[in-house]
Amino acid sequence: MFFCGIKKRIFSSLNVGFPTRQLSQAEQMMIDLPSTKRLRNYLYNYTSEPHLAGTQSDKRQAEWTRDKFTEFGIPDTKIETYYPLLNYPVSHRLAIVSGPEYLRYNATLKESPVDEDPSTADPDIVSLFHGYSKNGTASGPVVYANYGRLEDFQFLVDQGIQVNGTIALVRYGFVLRGLKIRAAEQYGCVGVLIYSDPIDDGAIDKDSSINPSKPYPDGPWRSSTSAQRGSVEYLSLYPGDALTPDIPATENATRLNMEDSPVLPKIPSLPLSWEDALPLLKATEGRGVFGEFDWRGGLEEVDYFSGPSEGIVEMENIVDYKVTPIWNVIGRIEGSVEPHRSIILGNHRDAWVYGAVDPSSGSAILLEIARVLGQMLLTGWRPKRTIILASWDAEEYGLIGSTEWVEDHKEWLSKEAAVYLNCDVAVAGPYFSAGASPSLNKIIYEVTSMIDDPLTGKTVYEAWSERNNVTGVPSATPPVGVLGSGSDFTAFMDYLGIASMDITFNGDYGVYHSVYDSFHWMEKFGDPKFEYHQTMTRIWGLLALRLADDLIMPIHPLEYAKELQNYVHYLHKHSAPHTFPTLKKSINALVKSATSFEERMVSMQKKLRQFSSEDYPKMSAKWAKRVEKMNERLTAFERGFIDLEGIKGREWFKHVVYAPGLWTGYSGQVFPAISEALDNKDMHLARHAEQRATTSMQKAQAALL
Repeated sequence: MFFCGIKKRIFSSLNVGFPTRQLSQAEQMMIDLPSTKRLRNYLYNYTSEPHLAGTQSDKRQAEWTRDKFTEFGIPDTKIETYYPLLNYPVSHRLAIVSGPEYLRYNATLKESPVDEDPSTADPDIVSLFHGYSKNGTASGPVVYANYGRLEDFQFLVDQGIQVNGTIALVRYGFVLRGLKIRAAEQYGCVGVLIYSDPIDDGAIDKDSSINPSKPYPDGPWRSSTSAQRGSVEYLSLYPGDALTPDIPATENATRLNMEDSPVLPKIPSLPLSWEDALPLLKATEGRGVFGEFDWRGGLEEVDYFSGPSEGIVEMENIVDYKVTPIWNVIGRIEGSVEPHRSIILGNHRDAWVYGAVDPSSGSAILLEIARVLGQMLLTGWRPKRTIILASWDAEEYGLIGSTEWVEDHKEWLSKEAAVYLNCDVAVAGPYFSAGASPSLNKIIYEVTSMIDDPLTGKTVYEAWSERNNVTGVPSATPPVGVLGSGSDFTAFMDYLGIASMDITFNGDYGVYHSVYDSFHWMEKFGDPKFEYHQTMTRIWGLLALRLADDLIMPIHPLEYAKELQNYVHYLHKHSAPHTFPTLKKSINALVKSATSFEERMVSMQKKLRQFSSEDYPKMSAKWAKRVEKMNERLTAFERGFIDLEGIKGREWFKHVVYAPGLWTGYSGQVFPAISEALDNKDMHLARHAEQRATTSMQKAQAALL
């Protein structure tokens, strides 16, 4: 019955121009077998206790994940242990200790329990702190600096506001939390308090078409005592263990001294709820200046003056730093035809507390994919290419588990890894989105065109496209985003040049990195029937099967090359009156070669139709060699964009096309070395970066010839 529905969906996708075919037996199993009941049970287990990286509960969950992989029949499953530097909270304090009596205040620094969600009263809940935060105390007047961006601090300085020697109060949003602290450091602040404003992920002005626009537990949005934990590592300089850049954090690795690590903050910080931030904003009321544009938040009791306050604020952030083990779980299914070519599926397992959405929705789905693959193996199926399942640890501190694994295995990954498929926040609601290497855009469109969307009854692709045309910029196809950082694809793509994607279902998610990101929240607001967990299992699993089993991997260099033309056009607008003719010429040549390559690939695919997947072993040696060569070129294409010299000042990042923005972190920047040189008004360096990028375009072009 379900097969008929899927078949209908395949043929309906002809309307949007995607190539279609009947599903293989293995693909049909990936559609039919995922179980909402099993997914619910997995999520319940993962959210049954707080499991911060490096703790005993984290280790228990690693061992449980390993045991489930083995139970499901994943033949080569093991735990790989690394030893990064991590920190854990000991004590904290925040108070206004001087100035007018009526403004003095001792912050609670605690998220209130919710009666209907017993998990919020667990005594083992991790207290509010920042991963990699500076151990210590600070005191000074408080100054409100909006989102803590460089331009926010510069605005205050330009208005004559004293920033040096103050404690900065900033709100979450726009840039990675660690970069707010880095900016505050540069402007002479002695500490940073980062709070969640209700206009950002509270209930103010939120859509109520699916869930009530109310704070948790009456709605899905952040409540007054909820605060966002998170890492403050300077992730845009390098991710992973702070003490072992470029090498794996093995037990006996050579380590930097903490004071020599460029990614660790030099001033203390704390996360705050808006309930604890409000007295600080009252202390700045009427003092200093109003901000411009987006400076006003959603708290009606104050006008968001900059300060500095009359009273002195004291903050204490006592944390324990130690080198401690973490545990990646790796499962491997050897390929039967091209075992030297790997498709890697990754999700991180560690969470700040329970992490029902982030990351446990993805962890549950990875387990269900493992179970379905195990069922497929029982039928005698084997993937043509090797499939690796990875449950990463310590992602929340700075992408540590995945980064250390990539640094540890970079030689064979550089030779053999074809594509990395990341799924972190798998399900926060019903709205699909993706970021990817442009060469993978088509396969994302094709697969989402084959899967039903539970909410609309249309395909996921159609629901995604229609929502984009209503809420975003209308386009013929929904946009696939640029990969920046903030999740485990970073090392694969930016360090080794492995084509990558990151997929998610977004929604009304206001409990990020709080105690309220719980099983109860998921069952009440996020995905009550676990249908989107089931849908993501189908999408992620089918993407993996297409990449592992198609005779020619569904990777499209021409899509990438065309996108590069758009990027260089954007670069010219950004750099006017300067232009980059050498780079533009090399990209035009790449487009020409990619066009010819795609024509050859289409012609070859037509000739290969005589070989169904079951008949593949009957292929002649000549054809098998041609297929192998084509897949080798597709794998090597993205590697061409790696420049071993790296970006000046953050040499760990080696991709000439993409890197996280130096001062944003999450969002991606295109042609980052050139863009940063332009921002620094260093045209000599910009020309050098242009030449390096041109050489990379030529390497990518050569891979296709």
